[in-house]
Formats: sequence, C-alpha cells, structure tokens
Amino acid sequence: MSAIRNMEPGDVAALVAIEQACFAAGYADKMMTAEDFAEVPDDEHAALFCAIENGEVAGYAFLLLEDGAANFDSLAVSPSHQGKGLGEKLFRHVERYCQDNAIPRLNLEIKETNYPLLKRYHGYGYKCFEVESGFYADGWGAIRMLKHFDL
Repeated sequence: MSAIRNMEPGDVAALVAIEQACFAAGYADKMMTAEDFAEVPDDEHAALFCAIENGEVAGYAFLLLEDGAANFDSLAVSPSHQGKGLGEKLFRHVERYCQDNAIPRLNLEIKETNYPLLKRYHGYGYKCFEVESGFYADGWGAIRMLKHFDL
C-alpha cells in the first residue's frame, strides 16, 4: 500500500539516495543536494511530495511555485520501487495540488530524447512551447511543456 504526503525534515537522506540513484547518470549537473532538500519545508515557493511504500520514502515530486505557476522541477522513484505506478501517482498528485490551490499552469521539461515521457505528457494534455538546445550536461536539449487547468 502506498501513500503520498508532504516532505518531512527526516526524509532528506532518503531523498538524496533516490536523487543519486535516478539522476547521477546524465543529469548530475541538475541534482539536488542534501542542503537543497533540507531547505524545502521552509520555502514558501516550493512543494515536495513523497511517495511512501511500506513505511519508506520510495519516490518524490518537487515543484517550484512562482509567478502564478508551478514548475515541475523533478520526479524520481527509487529503482527498487519502479514499475509499481508510483511515478504516475506522484504526477497526478501534483496536478491535483495545482487545481486545489488555484494554480492555473504547470510547466515541466524533459530531455528531448525521452520519447516515452513526451508521448505520455502529450496524452495528459501538455503542449510543447520551447526547446532549449544543450540544456543537459550531456549536450541534449530540454523540451518545455505546459498545461493549463480549468479552475
């Protein structure tokens, strides 16, 4: 049984471990540190949700809130918990959070080579609005997408 809750200060070590496992290859320049995670609970412009599976942090979704919009910074699920639908649950939780908090727009970005995710997000109603070449450390670009919510 899994649940999603707001990040708690005691989650930092688990979040760093997930970050390392999921992003060290290909996204190292974009990774969050323990200090970054530790600041989130006190940051009124950030929201971080944890997926809890069997009492442990199994994944997270991180949002930055600014200019009347939410920017989906990252979503990661521990490799030992992947394939159980936790990423989908986290993603849908973020969308509900935006709707429940009258945030009219959710922005996100993905690596231009991530075709399965691009297809999934199009299916969720996200539209591409920009491509930034060379955004990632490995030279690949970022596709920026957004979705407007009916509030």
